[in-house]
Amino acid sequence: MDWRTIQNGVDCGVFTMRYMETYKGKSPWNLGFVNEDKKTIQDSQLRFLRYRYLNKIVLSDYNLIRKQVYDKAKEFAKTASTEDMLNDLDNKIRDRLDQFFKLDNLKKKTTS
Repeated sequence: MDWRTIQNGVDCGVFTMRYMETYKGKSPWNLGFVNEDKKTIQDSQLRFLRYRYLNKIVLSDYNLIRKQVYDKAKEFAKTASTEDMLNDLDNKIRDRLDQFFKLDNLKKKTTS
């Protein structure tokens, strides 16, 4: 896999979703990712896919709270620019990752 990452340990879910989206039963196949040495391009690709998958999940007919989430997003969009919205989402993702890894480290310390 030419696009395999060494430094990115947080986007495994995005890579998995992309695998499921693009696999057609034959190997090898092209996932469309550039190599990690082109980090800014790969980061841009991952960011786009994160937004795309988030949109599909949140707006899915199976999401029982879709309307509430949509209404809150619509309200937020009235007061924020597109750049603010994207930055807010990036910050929330970063905060969740920080929180997850802190909890994960705490669990490891308590079980050791």
